Amino acid sequence: MSINLTNDTLQLVGVFQAQAHGHPEGAMVQMTCYMAEYTGEISAASEIEEITWLNYSDKDKISEVDKLIFDFLKEKDLLS
Repeated sequence: MSINLTNDTLQLVGVFQAQAHGHPEGAMVQMTCYMAEYTGEISAASEIEEITWLNYSDKDKISEVDKLIFDFLKEKDLLS
């Protein structure tokens, strides 16, 4: 099943940039992150094989840009 975002709850969290995982030095990745309320169920579909929920203690499992996002969310008390 897919999800439907509640448009009037959409909020920009931030834009984060870091070294791209597994790519030559200097190859950067940029992620623009939003938060929103939604209905439906998040599930794997198309090219996404698996959905896994991660906590701050899982930082050793994520890319550099994700670490920036996790640190930001933790600082704002939005991630446990």
